[in-house]
Amino acid sequence: MFSSTRIKSRIETLVRSCQVIERMNRNSPEVSNSENLYYHLLTEYFSNILNAKKHGKPLALHTVFVPAEILYAMDIVPIHAETTTWMTAILTGEESDVLAESAKMGLATEICSAHRGLAGAYGLGYLPKPDMVLWSSLQCDNTSKSGELLMDINHSPGFFIDHPFGYTTHENDYLVQELQDLIKFVEKQTGTRMNWSRLSETVALMDRQIELSRDIARLRQSVPTPFAPKRFFELLMNHYLFPGQPQAIEYLETLKSEMSEKVQKGQAVVQPERFRLMTLLVPPMYSLRFLSQIPQEHGAVSVVEPLFSLWNEGRLDPSQPINSIARKIFMFPEMCMYGQLGDRITGKIVQSAKEYRVDGAICYAHIGCRQASGIIKVLKDILNAIDVPMLTIDCDILDSTVTSEEEMRNKIAQFVELLEER
Repeated sequence: MFSSTRIKSRIETLVRSCQVIERMNRNSPEVSNSENLYYHLLTEYFSNILNAKKHGKPLALHTVFVPAEILYAMDIVPIHAETTTWMTAILTGEESDVLAESAKMGLATEICSAHRGLAGAYGLGYLPKPDMVLWSSLQCDNTSKSGELLMDINHSPGFFIDHPFGYTTHENDYLVQELQDLIKFVEKQTGTRMNWSRLSETVALMDRQIELSRDIARLRQSVPTPFAPKRFFELLMNHYLFPGQPQAIEYLETLKSEMSEKVQKGQAVVQPERFRLMTLLVPPMYSLRFLSQIPQEHGAVSVVEPLFSLWNEGRLDPSQPINSIARKIFMFPEMCMYGQLGDRITGKIVQSAKEYRVDGAICYAHIGCRQASGIIKVLKDILNAIDVPMLTIDCDILDSTVTSEEEMRNKIAQFVELLEER
């Protein structure tokens, strides 16, 4: 199953793709320094995965919201499961292959394609065998179950983090114990002891990373917005792949500086900025190029993704690294979707709609995500209550056969017509 040649070719394809984009960007005066830095970060990330075994470093496959800060502090190479699958499928053009393989493995189409694709990628031997699998109960039941499947496919040991729903003292203490047990597990598997000094340094950088992300979010409130919506995934990948890493700080500081300059000069992403939109949930990965055309075609620009780019309140204390990592997990923007539905999500969306002066919202209803799909009616109702119309687009995060770009284009055009008539 795990042909070293096949694995190497897929990871090398990711590295080469990022390098090509990086070179093209350097030769384009229209591409910003921050965007160049972002693709350099991706090149470095996948190169580390490619060269891990050669350098004698353990590989840890982990799902979203497993704290990679712990892995970085122990000099373990992380493989972010969902993101690496997205990149492998999209940049190699093989999303249909990995989904077809998952079907052969017996995974139903109702299961989130990010996790079906992950199983399919490993079933085809597209990704390297990890030394361990780390997963958690965040963010959904798909995530909770996929870790077990990945252990079975790879014959690798694994550790499951059981996240509590809220942030009481008791729940925080419970999560801290889970993280301490995780460290003991990783130490046992690798024979490497935790570098507590390095972990504290990483937490300090993560605190700076979060503050910069908040600064960037505030700059996006400006009219016109100084941030191209297609770059939302850069912010998402920044905190998924590079938590507490110096390169991430450099990227965010550069981006903030560029945005501040645009705000001072009154420069717009699109002229004219006719409609300001809110994006709810994650757009399909295969449509990124198409989605980047929406501002030019309609003068409609997404200015906020409240469920993914707005960090909750709190600061991190480097002198208490494990407590801080637990605290950071509850500060994740996505945490408002986890647990009991209440004001922490409805209040965030209403406040965002007002602060960012949005004219409408687009909700990408990923059919394999039961958790997100279950709150669509609630989202629509609370936005209607403040006179913000919402368009729902049924789609799949990886599978383009569910909804084509042409279908999305037509729905968005109709929605813009509705906004024009208001």
